[in-house]
Amino acid sequence: MKKIFLISLLLYSTLIAQSFEVANVKGNVKAQFGFEEKWVSVKPGDMLDSKAMVMTEENSSVRLKTDDLNFILKENSALELGKLKKLTTDELVLALAMEQIINAPANKKNNSENTAVYGSNENGKQSSVMENNNFGIKKLNGAMQLVENGFDESAVISARETFRKYPKTALLPKYRLYFANILFKKKLYDEAYSEYKAIESLDLNKEQKIETNKMLAELGKKLLKN
Repeated sequence: MKKIFLISLLLYSTLIAQSFEVANVKGNVKAQFGFEEKWVSVKPGDMLDSKAMVMTEENSSVRLKTDDLNFILKENSALELGKLKKLTTDELVLALAMEQIINAPANKKNNSENTAVYGSNENGKQSSVMENNNFGIKKLNGAMQLVENGFDESAVISARETFRKYPKTALLPKYRLYFANILFKKKLYDEAYSEYKAIESLDLNKEQKIETNKMLAELGKKLLKN
């Protein structure tokens, strides 16, 4: 636990509180604040802090802006606004190490303990949005949009957290391959190799198997050179 605290402290020590203005809203867009369970509708002119989670439904979107940022969260997505920040590759490596510690067998009791608090009701039961896995997928969609806007490191961290908190999403090859490729592009070959080895055991289609085997072979060569 002490290791996790120290790594978290190092990783987020440079985080500065930031406010995001809701510039435009299309359709059904809601926000959740901190550890509050209630979702509230957002409207143009609202100010959201970095602890807010924003979620869009089908055919919905929201444009958020700061003095130096203009970000559109597309439909069927969810994003913790604190992830809208640039990180270095070193900070990414540190975060991945933290996730590895959290996921260590000694800290795992069962999958039910690895679900997020978002959406739980007063009886501690998961809401339907968690039971059908939609919320975890929405968070992965949000992470992919971080990549589209140049926040690669934050995107990988967000995806890893989602795979941990919503274990069923870790069984989805489409998303696992997408974020494994980000690790490869960042030349984090050890981390990428470990991820592709994990993906190898998933239920892959023919194209995904070919891609996974190709990447494992390429990464194997690169690791031998190092």
